[in-house]
Amino acid sequence: MYSQTDFHALLNPEPTGEQTFQGGSIPMDSPSIYGGQLMAQALSVAAATLGQPRPVHHMQTNFLAFGDPKGKLDFEVINVRDGKSTSHRQVLLRQDGRILLTASLSFQQMSNGYSHQVEMPKVTPPEKLFGRELDFSSENEGQFPFIILNCPADGSENEPVSAVWAKPRETVPDEELLQQQLFIFFSDATILQSALQPHDLKWDEPGLSVATMNHAIWFHRPLDINDWVLFHSESPSTNAGRALSIANAFSATGSMVATVAQEGLMRLSTPDSALA
Repeated sequence: MYSQTDFHALLNPEPTGEQTFQGGSIPMDSPSIYGGQLMAQALSVAAATLGQPRPVHHMQTNFLAFGDPKGKLDFEVINVRDGKSTSHRQVLLRQDGRILLTASLSFQQMSNGYSHQVEMPKVTPPEKLFGRELDFSSENEGQFPFIILNCPADGSENEPVSAVWAKPRETVPDEELLQQQLFIFFSDATILQSALQPHDLKWDEPGLSVATMNHAIWFHRPLDINDWVLFHSESPSTNAGRALSIANAFSATGSMVATVAQEGLMRLSTPDSALA
């Protein structure tokens, strides 16, 4: 994997015009581009068009086609609206003229208001889970930039629920945009695990195809990506080759920092296999 400096630079495509940008992809052992990278880049280019810095509070992404990790990525940002406290942007990502994804982002300045949250689930703390790391590292290009620790199931192994702790392998700067980019990058990695478990499937299951179709994130509170983040996911349904999972993310101290929802392709290539 790239050095941390190169990795962070890659998440921020270079401007080629007032509303256009161009970037590349992280080398990974995959014929397609990792969705978390593309979403983090989409946030970067959208934020670059803001008149004043504002944190993103909602991002909705639709993945339309697979991309070539070796090809250039062309981003176009559409300024939808700038208000007193909120800004809205749309991002189109193309490769060789073909649209790979569309993203809608809403930025809002933090303000005072009512506050409540659900309680953080009781799970095994990260310091007791070393040795249970989920390995998304690339055989040829090095380690995945996040440590991801898999929590043991609370009850049946086949419940549609999963929990992981995650944090970057190296400490990153305390910059709000970068912290949100890195959370978005990680959020695409394990959320569908809760959909795999009822069917006794593993990430490396022979013939299993898993791919992101759409992905939504709501940021509730500021986060510290350098501390452990608990990502607790539940899958209400899988059917017709699609899976839906919804996750809440918590800081190590129990603050609910974000909610994520993802619908993904999930099917076996063998003709006698079925997901229900």
